[in-house]
Amino acid sequence: MFGTGLANALFGLLALLCYAGATLLYVVWLRHPQVTAGRTATVLAALGAVFNFGFLYARSVALKTVPYGDLLGSMALFGLFLAAMSLILEARHHDRSLGPFLMPVSLFFLLLSFVVPGGGEARPELRGSIFAFHVTLNMLSYSAFAVACALSLLYLALGRQLKSRRHVLNGPVSRLPSLSYLERAARTSIGVGVVSLAAGLTMGFLWAYRVWQEQHPEWLLDAKIWGAVLTLVFYLWVFVRAHRGAPPGTTAKLAVAGFVLVLLSYTAVNLFFSKVHSFT
Repeated sequence: MFGTGLANALFGLLALLCYAGATLLYVVWLRHPQVTAGRTATVLAALGAVFNFGFLYARSVALKTVPYGDLLGSMALFGLFLAAMSLILEARHHDRSLGPFLMPVSLFFLLLSFVVPGGGEARPELRGSIFAFHVTLNMLSYSAFAVACALSLLYLALGRQLKSRRHVLNGPVSRLPSLSYLERAARTSIGVGVVSLAAGLTMGFLWAYRVWQEQHPEWLLDAKIWGAVLTLVFYLWVFVRAHRGAPPGTTAKLAVAGFVLVLLSYTAVNLFFSKVHSFT
């Protein structure tokens, strides 16, 4: 990371500090709802997103290409999308209950971007608007699936609490959204992810056919591509069956399992099995 300039490192450190502070205050708010803690958490999350964007912009200037053409930059973009989606949901529904779950993930992925290899000169072929849209849309889909996973985990936890013998909702659990809201929001997030991933893969196929056809004639057999296609098919199946009236609890469990598939495709397949991908 530090190889791309002092401004890049400064923005990244500021984003990390803001995300860490927001995470702490969101957890404090969930345990003991205080207006000051909640508002400060929101402000820190917003500042973190701004600094996260500054980090990516400074990196783009230093590399003279898209700032997320490698695993380092894509992780930082993933953190930015998660923070932004958390803030959008908070503003839309006037509810901070997702903050304690989404902000730690933003912090985690931005922190990873500090320690994974990156910051070198981008390969010449990793340029152009098609490539930029491909990576951006893929990362947006991963972020949407992450949000769906968080909402589904909350749905399962709250549903289990309601089915318990006590039937008492107090403390942090009482500040969670309703089951119906969690179900609808998770389904919407999955839909956004499916559309984004389909568009991102289409852009990726167009770009690869134009750029890799001569350099990597067997690019279509790459493990990363098939991992992404499998992820798309899985989530499309989950989305269709949910709209056809599948039990919400089953859909929630599938959304969680699907995100495990996303993480495997995003990390293990990228790092150990793909022969031509060094990005998302």
